[in-house]
Amino acid sequence: MGIFKGTLYSASLRMNTGINIIFPDHSNDVDPLFDDVPKVLYLLHGLGGNEDEWMRFTKIEYYAKKYNFIVVMPRVDRSFYCNTSYKMKYFDYIADELPMIISRWFRISTDRKDTFIAGESMGGFGAVKVGLNRPERFAGIGILSGVLDYDSFAKTIYDRQWQDMDAAELDSFLIAETPMELAKKAVSLQYRPKLIQLCGTEDFLYENNQAFRKQLEDIGYEFTYREGPGEHAWPYWDKAIQYVFMFFRDLDLDKTLIY
Repeated sequence: MGIFKGTLYSASLRMNTGINIIFPDHSNDVDPLFDDVPKVLYLLHGLGGNEDEWMRFTKIEYYAKKYNFIVVMPRVDRSFYCNTSYKMKYFDYIADELPMIISRWFRISTDRKDTFIAGESMGGFGAVKVGLNRPERFAGIGILSGVLDYDSFAKTIYDRQWQDMDAAELDSFLIAETPMELAKKAVSLQYRPKLIQLCGTEDFLYENNQAFRKQLEDIGYEFTYREGPGEHAWPYWDKAIQYVFMFFRDLDLDKTLIY
């Protein structure tokens, strides 16, 4: 498996930042299901994580090879993938600058049909935010236990019911539209990314995810939903990300083997 671990300078962030990229090269350790031009997945981390977390806590290298995906894992700190009031343009970095840098540095397809985005928790919020704001760039969006009912989530922060985040952080995010507002607008898009949503039934964001699921059903946004036993934790996401790969590859989610 080819792995690039490095740093790059982002003009949007005005600083150097970390990135990991997995290349599904030929080897004897995995028998791939596909041998076409690799697809590209931008895989986003959660709050308190970084570009290393998917490689540390899941078998993402194996899945990248099995499904023939180049996996790009950037770092955005605690930004919620938003531009901020303190002039750090994390959304601009992920949505616009990073794809340009990646296409310039590496021989990676930029065709919409080959490009996808996914993430867990804060990264699920980011996947929706970036994917639905740039539907001409992404063919599909994968959400794992995402922060999707943003207003409800924000209320828990302002009410001091969740100690992992401070209200001052929340106030710094420049959020023009929430995931629910973006989904409502996206229904009429000519290029609407296909979407898969997954959440564990013991996840503290389960009700948050159900609110988003209900809205997608109400507005007629066709999507795939999966749930199963699991908390807001890596054992669930390691399994869930396999369904994301299957979904992006148009495989049968009920019949394809889980590894």
